[in-house]
Amino acid sequence: MKKTLLATAFASLMTLGFASHTLAYETQSGMAAPQQGQVEFAESDLQTFAAVQGDLDNIRADYSARLESTSDQEQAAELQQEASQMMIEAVEAAGMDVETYNTIALALQSDPELRDQVAEMLN
Repeated sequence: MKKTLLATAFASLMTLGFASHTLAYETQSGMAAPQQGQVEFAESDLQTFAAVQGDLDNIRADYSARLESTSDQEQAAELQQEASQMMIEAVEAAGMDVETYNTIALALQSDPELRDQVAEMLN
């Protein structure tokens, strides 16, 4: 049960910030999702998106460790909610709304050029 709880909790943590891990995997493996209609983003939005990834990675790492150490489902749910709120606050503190962040994250999955552009910003 603890493994199922941990898997569910970790999946919830990844909802907001999944793009950085998807980006890293797809950039390294060369795999990409099928290309769909491309969306244009302001350069400043892409820079903000890239800049906030470090903060989101830190939040994910912290809360993943905390979730691993709990077997209480209620406490895990509270940690998930707390982590989600921390991620939202990190995105908003960087000057971006969550909807824009999520739109960019989804676009990265289907737009290899955009993915490459953001990957360069991360380096």
